[in-house]
Amino acid sequence: MPIHLYQSKKVQRYIGQRVYDDLPWAEEQVDPLTVWYADVFFIQRERYLILANPFTKFTFFIFQYSRKTHPDFMQTFVEKLSTTLRAADIDSTKYIEQCNLLIPFNRTNKSVSAHLSQTKMDYEYMISNRWHGVHPSADEAYYNQMIADNLVSFNKKDFDRPAKRFYHELILRRWD
Repeated sequence: MPIHLYQSKKVQRYIGQRVYDDLPWAEEQVDPLTVWYADVFFIQRERYLILANPFTKFTFFIFQYSRKTHPDFMQTFVEKLSTTLRAADIDSTKYIEQCNLLIPFNRTNKSVSAHLSQTKMDYEYMISNRWHGVHPSADEAYYNQMIADNLVSFNKKDFDRPAKRFYHELILRRWD
């Protein structure tokens, strides 16, 4: 199973199309747990990527992203996702083994776009002020752990923690 990545128009400029290993798949072939939406925001001219799984709303940041500092996007994605999952006490080994290719995903999703926008607004101020004055890589781990544990609304009716939802879906697929 590959990772299916949707890039906002704004982030396409920084990640690009060359990162993909194949053409888009038919939507019925795509497992929702392998779909990720990416967007970008800026703090003092530094790029911050935000990625979210629309099915579980599991979200994480990649701080200070550039092609020079992160020449292999897939490797950076796997590294940051694994670190965030481990911080949430989730073993990512089987998931990462399943997801070894990067495929474009073309279906827009207003719910995920709204989630990404809201998350950017919620965290941009905290990140820009670096309240606790830690090194950026430690900040990244700190905020990724915080975001994985935040309560998020699902289906306008109930709330849950994205890390818990992601883990539950891994168990259902026997990827835990």
